Amino acid sequence: VGSLQVGIAVGMAEENPIPRLDACCGCIQLKLGVLILCVLQMIASGFMMLLIGSYLLFGYAPGDNLPMLGGAFTLFALIVVMLLTAAEFGFALYAFSDIRKAEPQGIRFYYIVKIVSFFLSLFVFCLTSDWTSPEILNLFISSSISLYCIWCIWSLHEALMLGGEAAAKAGFTLEEASATSPLLKKVAEEKESKGSMQSAYV
Repeated sequence: VGSLQVGIAVGMAEENPIPRLDACCGCIQLKLGVLILCVLQMIASGFMMLLIGSYLLFGYAPGDNLPMLGGAFTLFALIVVMLLTAAEFGFALYAFSDIRKAEPQGIRFYYIVKIVSFFLSLFVFCLTSDWTSPEILNLFISSSISLYCIWCIWSLHEALMLGGEAAAKAGFTLEEASATSPLLKKVAEEKESKGSMQSAYV
């Protein structure tokens, strides 16, 4: 009866209305995929900050020379994008560091920042776009990629918090876990649960 209750409790803990990814792009280990996303985010954010910063510092009007901004060429939009890009760079670095230690906090903050950045980018686009066909296509492609990346990062966080088989499948190991990692807490809880069950049967 005790083992059945434990199994039911675990099953209820794993239930989530949002499906969780087991791999990135269907073939890459989730942890490795999100680490790659963090590195690409830092590279892209660094390049974008240099690009926008040079325009802001030297007073040039971007005009049509920055198609990657999806038509958001006003000074207000550039400043907003600059701040969002800097935030994404910092939290990508934070997530990269915490993933290597099997810590969930940096991953959690990273996907929250990505969600906020996504909606703010949509808001800026709506304010500044001319709604031409290329801009709408660019919005659709970039939004799809952003949402999938957010899904991958969130899935990694959920797998880490669940521990056990979900964390192992995502690519986490006990050897890399820090002292405050939920992986070690899960192991300690399982040992305590087994010990209490054995003592109860005795």
